[in-house]
Amino acid sequence: MNLSTTAVKTTAKTALKGHYLKSIIASVIYIFSVIVCLLCNNIFAYISIGFLYFVFLIAELIFIVIPLTLGFVYFTVRLIFGSDTEPVLIFKFFSSRKDYFRALRFSLSFIGNAIYSGFLLFLPSLFCDLIANGTVFKIFNSEIPLWVSSLWSVSAVLKVLAGIALITLMLKYYLAPFLIAADENMDPLEAMHMSKIVSTASKKDFVWLILSLIGYIIACLFVIPDIFIFPYFACCYCVHCRFAVAAYNRNVDKINLKDIPSFEVI
Repeated sequence: MNLSTTAVKTTAKTALKGHYLKSIIASVIYIFSVIVCLLCNNIFAYISIGFLYFVFLIAELIFIVIPLTLGFVYFTVRLIFGSDTEPVLIFKFFSSRKDYFRALRFSLSFIGNAIYSGFLLFLPSLFCDLIANGTVFKIFNSEIPLWVSSLWSVSAVLKVLAGIALITLMLKYYLAPFLIAADENMDPLEAMHMSKIVSTASKKDFVWLILSLIGYIIACLFVIPDIFIFPYFACCYCVHCRFAVAAYNRNVDKINLKDIPSFEVI
C-alpha cells in the first residue's frame, strides 16, 4: 500500500476549510480536559505512593482520556465526511451508556494489551535494575560485585529498545479509533482486529505521515500554540485512515476473496 502523504495533507486542509474555528474550539476543549487530568495526576502524586499513582493514571486514561479522544476523532471523522459538526460532539462517548461502554471496551482492551506487552518487553531492563541496585544480592545475602554498576547503562539501553518495540507493537491498533468513530455499529474488539489486518500494509505510510509533520510538531513546541495546529493533525490522521481503509477494500475487491473481511466507513 502506498498512501501519498501529500494527498492526505491536501485533503485534510480542504476538509478544514469553513470548519477551522469549530475545530479550534473542539481542540481547546480536548486539550484543556487532558491538561486537567494531568494536573490531577500531579496532585495525586504528592499524596500517594508510586503504585497508587500509576493505578490512578491508568484509571484516568481508561475512564476519561481515551473516551474523550474517541469523541474528538468522531468530531473529525464527521468533518472530513462533510457531515454537520459541533464542538460538543467530542463528548459523544459520554452522551449515552451504550457509547460510553463501547469506549470502555476499547480502553480496557487497548490499555490491557499495552500493559501486558510493556511488562514483557521491559522485564529484562527491570531484572538489570534489580541486579544493579543490589536487590538480588541482598536477597541471597552476598556481596555486591564491582561490575554491577555497569549494568545501569545496559538497563538504559534495554529500556530504550523496549520503548521502541512497544510503540511498534501497539502501532497495529492505530486505525481502531477511526473505525470506532466511523462505524457506530462496530464492536471495539472488532475494530482492533480489523486495525491489525489493515495496518499490516498501511502503518509504514502512517509513520511517513508523522515524519512529514515534524516541522509542525516542532512549531507546536516552540512557536505556535497547539490549538491552532492540532485540528490539522487530527484531520491528517482521519484522512489517512480513510484512504487506508478504502485501499484495503479495493484490494479485497480485486482478488475477489469473500473470506477476507471488508467494511464500510461512510
